[in-house]
Amino acid sequence: MTTQLQDILPAYEAVALIANSESVVIDEIVAALPEQTLYVFFTGCAKVLKGPFPRDAILCHRLVAGGTRFLKSQKHFDRAYAFFPDGLKAEVGMIADRGLAAGEPPPATARESTLTPQTIDFDHSFGRFYPEGRMPTTGFALALWLIEAMPQARIHLCGFTGVAGLQFNMYAEHDWTFEQTVLSLFEQSGRLTRLAQGGGLSTDAFARIHARFPEFGEARVALTAAQALANRFTGMERQMAKLWAMTKMRRQIRAFFKRLFK
Repeated sequence: MTTQLQDILPAYEAVALIANSESVVIDEIVAALPEQTLYVFFTGCAKVLKGPFPRDAILCHRLVAGGTRFLKSQKHFDRAYAFFPDGLKAEVGMIADRGLAAGEPPPATARESTLTPQTIDFDHSFGRFYPEGRMPTTGFALALWLIEAMPQARIHLCGFTGVAGLQFNMYAEHDWTFEQTVLSLFEQSGRLTRLAQGGGLSTDAFARIHARFPEFGEARVALTAAQALANRFTGMERQMAKLWAMTKMRRQIRAFFKRLFK
């Protein structure tokens, strides 16, 4: 059950979700947030942490196969735990499978797991909310759960840009456009804030469409533009994921010789 996490959060002034993103500079984030902040990291936090993290923190792990096993291997856990020598405030397992087709029922009851002290079943809480056939990121799933379960929590997203970097992998199985749309809506409503946010798109070109063809209302132009951008982005990220996989061996060889001749 998640009652333990719900008991922990009210003691903090803010909750910071730290994405495994190249845009994260952890020292700048800590300096920008209140002293009484609870930091939420994910299993692969070795990508963004360089040394022991002295603040209060929890770890969130993705669970697969109905909560019967972890997605990440033991080496990721060993690396993560090394950054928190004083221990963690909590560990949470997140079950978030692929989005369901229309008419397919979500889990009748929330699934639990013995692998972590606390389990959150995103699929049970949100049903058919996520786009069919694609899988929510663990950070997005936890952010949305916090917004609904802890409406008074001050949530800060750190590094949640949805933009592919040059160093870390970008997975096409997630619907980044959908996630960024939802998070931006909650940001606009004041339910969460962002740190290290990526740049947005200019709406000037879309405003010109409405000015020239007023029969197309602003809302219709915006929705149509969003659909077009989503289609283009989905195709682009799939090609990027394919290219990244094709060049993996070359990058590994280059990194090996770089380390060898340092």
